[in-house]
Amino acid sequence: MATILDVGILSYFTPVFVFLFIFAIVFAILEKTRILGKNKGLNSLVAFVIAMLFILTPELIGVVKLSMPWFILLLVLIVFIVVLFLFVGVKAESITEAFERQGVVWFLVIICIIIFLYGLTEIYGPSVHEIYAGNKTVEEPSFAKQVGKIIFHPRSLGIIFLLIIIAQAIRIIARAYT
Repeated sequence: MATILDVGILSYFTPVFVFLFIFAIVFAILEKTRILGKNKGLNSLVAFVIAMLFILTPELIGVVKLSMPWFILLLVLIVFIVVLFLFVGVKAESITEAFERQGVVWFLVIICIIIFLYGLTEIYGPSVHEIYAGNKTVEEPSFAKQVGKIIFHPRSLGIIFLLIIIAQAIRIIARAYT
């Protein structure tokens, strides 16, 4: 029976929501960082292609569908905090300055990466576990399974994590001395 609060039909629009979300995020990142220059047409074309790639991969739709509520919750929380500070009487310029100076932006970027990694592990976790653990039968392992075992071995993951930490330390030290 159909009711006023029946939101089951929204599941049919999931690809549209995923497309709009990915397009907006990629376009905003390209416009802010100016990686490809100041050409909005090129930035929108690249964002369109990446959003289409997300739509054409069902697993990535699942990742975004799982992560999107957490991104929206984070956005609402940030808006509430900023509005609370504005309501108390803090100037908008000082809020912007505090976000830039205190490293809040990098903290939020790290939170977004963690949310995205959570979605990846929920969707791709069982298949990665099956690649790494596999079944114990005597069969010829495929190339993909061997590569998966190498990449997802705890030592390899530890090295990758250590390299990320070293890269961030170098970036922070270089910024301090320039």
